[in-house]
Amino acid sequence: MKALDYYKYFDIDEELEDFENIPSIRNLPRRKVRPGAKKASPKDEQASQQAAIEIKGQVEGHEDFNFSYQASRHEETWLLQSLDSFHDGRWIADVLHLVKGGKEASVYLCTPQRAVHHKRPYLAAKVYRPRMLRNLRKDHLYREGRTDLDIEGRTILDDGMLHAMRQKSAYGQELLHTSWIGHEFKTMQILHEAGVDVPTPYASASNAILMDYIGHPDLPAPTLNTVRLDADEARRLLDRVLWNIERMLAKNRVHGDLSAYNILYWEGQISLIDFPQAIDPQENRNGYRIFARDVARICEYFARQGAPSNPGRLAHDLWTANGYRLQPEVHPRLLDDQDEGDRQYWKNLQNN
Repeated sequence: MKALDYYKYFDIDEELEDFENIPSIRNLPRRKVRPGAKKASPKDEQASQQAAIEIKGQVEGHEDFNFSYQASRHEETWLLQSLDSFHDGRWIADVLHLVKGGKEASVYLCTPQRAVHHKRPYLAAKVYRPRMLRNLRKDHLYREGRTDLDIEGRTILDDGMLHAMRQKSAYGQELLHTSWIGHEFKTMQILHEAGVDVPTPYASASNAILMDYIGHPDLPAPTLNTVRLDADEARRLLDRVLWNIERMLAKNRVHGDLSAYNILYWEGQISLIDFPQAIDPQENRNGYRIFARDVARICEYFARQGAPSNPGRLAHDLWTANGYRLQPEVHPRLLDDQDEGDRQYWKNLQNN
């Protein structure tokens, strides 16, 4: 198959495991996909109740953090546990209201506490759902080659912690959850410093990220998928999105879930959001497939707005211009030295 024909196999809304027509990449674990969403069960309800009990126990002793937002009892304890460190660290003074609810996280409008942030009258707190209630699908595809991080974005070196994460014990699951958030925060820091159009990240906690708020306090910036553009503006914004994608590649980052649903639009400008699944294309064997899907989704939206393009050509040119291979070699640490096929594969690479 020609590299430029890759995009023809992409259903814009298709999951990565369903790409049966694309040549497989060595060492890629396969899973059987079960169609249909999982329904709530009594076990899920028990998990929800247990999460609320655990959160309530963790926030006792922090009664000084009172906020304006009238949350339900369970949501209030969840927010206290998630945002208390931002309050204690003098980042936020108040939580005003819910901006957007989501399956994995919700965003809240906050007022800043530090004098240095007076130029920013509002901040946004992205608060993840309690770990036991979250269901990040296909996370193994995005975690491949990823360094495990703590909440401050530092590499975890402790052998006990790494072992717990590999075994997925209760403690390990909590560390994995924290690592997911730490990865998003560090990615936002790297991209912001590189000039990518992302909200400025300020701080992270065990269950939340604090960043710039985009929009009016009563009218948050809409996502691009809800905006109708004229052809001229569509072409301008397509160029800007592609510029951002190229800057991300230059910093060894691929969004991993980029679409008009993850781009905010405000006063003619865009901001890319939601980076927990971002990958390093140097470390992930599915890097090009994930990247090409991002480009295809973006191009599909802008084509509907009057700015057609060739997603296959764009993905190919952007990828190769930044020095990446269309069929990347397997990273040595992903090979199994006990597997004869892997040993032979490594010998062939060395002899070429």
